Amino acid sequence: MSGNKRIWAILTTAAGLVTLAVTAMFQALPEVAAGRAAGCFSAPPVIAFEFARTVTQASALFGAGDCRAMTLTAMDAVNRLDMAAYIPAYTLFAAVGAVFAARGARPRLALLAILTALTALVADYVETHTLLAITADVEAATDAMTLRASTAAWIKFFALGAHGLLVAMVCFRATPGRWIVGGALVLPMVGVIAAATDPGGRAGLMTLALTLGWLTLLAVAAKEAVRPPRPPA
Repeated sequence: MSGNKRIWAILTTAAGLVTLAVTAMFQALPEVAAGRAAGCFSAPPVIAFEFARTVTQASALFGAGDCRAMTLTAMDAVNRLDMAAYIPAYTLFAAVGAVFAARGARPRLALLAILTALTALVADYVETHTLLAITADVEAATDAMTLRASTAAWIKFFALGAHGLLVAMVCFRATPGRWIVGGALVLPMVGVIAAATDPGGRAGLMTLALTLGWLTLLAVAAKEAVRPPRPPA
């Protein structure tokens, strides 16, 4: 692997590790830890809130009494960290990962993959900004707000699924091919489609598919960052 190719492996690994670190930070947030300790939730209902299409659906997720206030506070903390760190981290990982998958080249498919990652970034910011506006005053929130947030959420997830497919195609066309990474990156779109048919029951499958695809890309990038493959004889 040339020095240029190894740089992309290192950048992908670094961006992936930052994304993992921020993911771990979500559960470590004091507001989340407090709500969990009080028995209000095992984890804030983030995905369910993203997919809620009416204020009634969203409001029901927050519970009642003391737990309602704690859940709202935890959700705000998660969404603020999302905007400050997680969205830019995973977008960078998706972008540099596309170039890494192409072995340092920038074919049209890799550029399209980067474009879909940027589409997900914009949609995610629209979604998260709207969710924060809803929790600022749930009683004054409107169905138009929840519809805007859920629509943006689906655009985000389908864009990430498309990113996976495009990078998978890059992997299959690379020389030599990256067959394991390519196969794993088909999974995100499969998961997104499954979730679209049953958001309540299959959202976890979508999250798992995205996680498996991204972790496979990260693992291969980390391996090649530490031990570059030998050039063909």
